[in-house]
Amino acid sequence: MSAVRANDVSVRVRDGAARRTVLSHVELDVAAGEIVLVTGPSGSGKTTLLAVLGGMLLPTSGEVFVDGEPVSRLRDEHRAEVRRRKIGFLFQDLALVDGMTARDNVLLPLVPDGGDDARGRARAEALLEQLGLGGRGGAPVDALSGGERQRVALARALVREPKVLLLDEPTAHLDHARADALIAELSRLAEAGVTLIVSTHDQRLSDGLPRARQVSLREGALS
Repeated sequence: MSAVRANDVSVRVRDGAARRTVLSHVELDVAAGEIVLVTGPSGSGKTTLLAVLGGMLLPTSGEVFVDGEPVSRLRDEHRAEVRRRKIGFLFQDLALVDGMTARDNVLLPLVPDGGDDARGRARAEALLEQLGLGGRGGAPVDALSGGERQRVALARALVREPKVLLLDEPTAHLDHARADALIAELSRLAEAGVTLIVSTHDQRLSDGLPRARQVSLREGALS
């Protein structure tokens, strides 16, 4: 069974008086533990594709399945539950909550299920340590560097141990050493069976993940 599958997915949005096509008849089938790099120029629809695959945005037409579940057909609350149980997100803008600590940002996905307890906090601290932020859990995220914030966001995406990880430009704020460390972590996750779908224009990811499958998105069409 596919980990993530998009069947004839299109997304059209209103642009003034007209409607604009962002994604056009996208077909994508991703196996468990596979790494897929989605490349393409800015504005080609990469972020929209990740949002649709993760159930955050409904397609105008077509269907999306995650671990066999038809997320594009589910009611909002059921779709949100699939996201919580199976999908981790690393957003391009990171979407961290300034004023909160790094640890509390990592814990946010656990809050709906009451998981921000001692076990959850231990998990958050372990992830921060693993990503080179040991001892920084109590720091407000707005006091961290861009690279540190990126790693906090990755820890938050991993805290529920998702089956599918969607990453939007994950190396955007990282220097070469930190990018290499992230690439090694992504490779380890894939070896452990996590499915990775990554939007990127960074050649370092292509070079560092030689077994990844690359697909190109241009003007909303996937090739």
